[in-house]
Amino acid sequence: MTQAKPSRSDEIRARIKSQITEKNFWELLRYLIMGGIGALSYLFFSNLYDWMGVATHLSPFYAWLSGLLIVYFGHMKFTYKVKARHKQMVFRFLVMQSYNLAMSTFATIVVRDWLEFPYFVASIVALATTVPVLYVLGKWWVYRSSDAVSASV
Repeated sequence: MTQAKPSRSDEIRARIKSQITEKNFWELLRYLIMGGIGALSYLFFSNLYDWMGVATHLSPFYAWLSGLLIVYFGHMKFTYKVKARHKQMVFRFLVMQSYNLAMSTFATIVVRDWLEFPYFVASIVALATTVPVLYVLGKWWVYRSSDAVSASV
């Protein structure tokens, strides 16, 4: 008897399972902790700036600036535990965070100004639209550990 060829979904499930290791689990947990700190920073600053009367399209920008260094060094030292390669990492980090800023601003304007929900709801939507993409970009592009190995050789 011949066995049936594994389906594409079986291959994908097997690939995902092979990526779930204890190291990856703890890294994801650290990312969520650091991301939580970054998210709370964003929520705090963006709502503070809104309360201060800053325009809707500027509040996410000021909140982004306020938390930039915290997030950069937090992910480098705590989440991914890589050695600093600032020439490479800073550029990639700023590109990644530019996406974050653009999506946060867009989501905020849509939810607050167009749909007329409270600013807090808009900032939650902004986080939900950016966090998954930021994890992927951070792990496999900005703080990629293979770069750390090649940079130290």
